[in-house]
Amino acid sequence: MQVSEKILEKGNGWVKLRVDPKIYPLATVYSASYVFLDRAYVYLDKEKKNKITIWLFSKDKKELLDDLGMQFYNELINYAHYFTSLRANADTLKILMQKALFSAAPSLAEEAATKEVDELICSLSKSDKVSNIPKKHATIPAKTRK
Repeated sequence: MQVSEKILEKGNGWVKLRVDPKIYPLATVYSASYVFLDRAYVYLDKEKKNKITIWLFSKDKKELLDDLGMQFYNELINYAHYFTSLRANADTLKILMQKALFSAAPSLAEEAATKEVDELICSLSKSDKVSNIPKKHATIPAKTRK
């Protein structure tokens, strides 16, 4: 496989890649680098033009450096997709985790509901809409809530 020198640069036992952090954030670069720790020594650096430079030093002298570099780029795409999906599904994951935790310990659901009601009442009592409510009625005792 012949690869353009703009994409990666090769030397004796190493390959150098450049990545734009606007496309692949540092967390994505770290994750892809971690996957390669068993195959290569990884060195990360920052260039003057706000690019991240990745140096891969192959541990296996028989491994093709072009393949190693291109597989690293594939791993970057893999983790970029993973983090994008994670952000997109964060609310759904949060709801599923809460449901799992609350089904295991129902008392946690009651505590969370009580805390949420208290915070809501506190914020309402501070707003202009309910400023005329007497303070003794601003909070509802926990026994009367359900």
